[in-house]
Amino acid sequence: MVDKVYSEEDSYFPHPPIHRFTSGIYPDFESLMYASQDSLKSRYPRYSRFGTPMTDTVECEITRLEGGYRSLSTCSGLAAITSVLMSFLRPGDHILMTRSVYEPVRCFVMTYLFELGISATFLSADEFGHLEDYVTDKTKLIYVESPSSNIFEVTDIDAVAKLARLRGIATIIDNTWSTPLLLNPLHHGFDVVIHSASKYLAGHSDAVMGIITTTEQYYEPVRRYLIKSGVCAGGEESFSLYKGLKTLAVRLKIQQGTAQKLIRMLLTHPAISTVISPDLPSHSGHEIFCKYYRQSNGLFSFSVKKPTDQKRDDFLRELKTFKLAYGWGGVDSCMIPFRSPDWMTQDEEQLFLRVSVGIEDADMLAAELSSALSKL
Repeated sequence: MVDKVYSEEDSYFPHPPIHRFTSGIYPDFESLMYASQDSLKSRYPRYSRFGTPMTDTVECEITRLEGGYRSLSTCSGLAAITSVLMSFLRPGDHILMTRSVYEPVRCFVMTYLFELGISATFLSADEFGHLEDYVTDKTKLIYVESPSSNIFEVTDIDAVAKLARLRGIATIIDNTWSTPLLLNPLHHGFDVVIHSASKYLAGHSDAVMGIITTTEQYYEPVRRYLIKSGVCAGGEESFSLYKGLKTLAVRLKIQQGTAQKLIRMLLTHPAISTVISPDLPSHSGHEIFCKYYRQSNGLFSFSVKKPTDQKRDDFLRELKTFKLAYGWGGVDSCMIPFRSPDWMTQDEEQLFLRVSVGIEDADMLAAELSSALSKL
């Protein structure tokens, strides 16, 4: 693992500084030529697009938390995902991917990758348990998002990693839901772990950033792609992530506790049709969830019988603390409607909503949500 470029123990100051620069200054021609031959741009001085002391600091911290070889920062979580895909896939290749993957990732695969001649098969959590039925001689990558977006499908990652190793296929997992505190996929044999650091890691909905952590084998290919493509993170965003990591454990504990309180209320509320959380025994992936994850978090979904537009709007207007927003993982509670996947069968048409619990008072959130549901 790369040495930390900043050590709190060796400083009189509690936080590393943000270095605002474009290009580092070379003392002489010899050092300039030496740096130009550094293909991974790992040494200083260097151009800031290749990393700053602040980005290096947060990358080292994420590496420590995930137990990986090294980490790389990008300008967004989606950029981290697409960069890894572009690093490994070539025309003619095939990828296996979670069917309920983050929708912008599915769109990227079905547009840009398909145009490059790269094919994909989208699998359910159950189908991942029978990977041998879907792997071909062209399969170069297995991409898992677990628990997945909105409906939280849970994949048996040990089974995926075992088969992938036997077949020489690289494995990637989006670990944003879990953070490194709830699951460390590299310890289960995965090759690359991705986080949208904009969510729980930064934790205050004030920074857009992605993080990639790899094993030693896969570090250089991703690093080279990021250098060539110019996908990089800035110092200000990296400092927001650095601060967020300091309170991650505390926030997760509060958010998980509040989410459990709200879920218990919703399970007995007459307006609720379904509550979706892998922490619930009723969830199809609950057993696998208990096998891998240290606890749940502050994210869950629920559904109600589809209301009229007027009742829907009355419900949303009643919510004052909950923000109508796509973001999640921050200190503010958010809620957003989503369309149920085609494969989810329901007896009646329903309105689905995803909830991200913040750090507000749990009783206050429960009372507000209960009051809003009375409008339905």
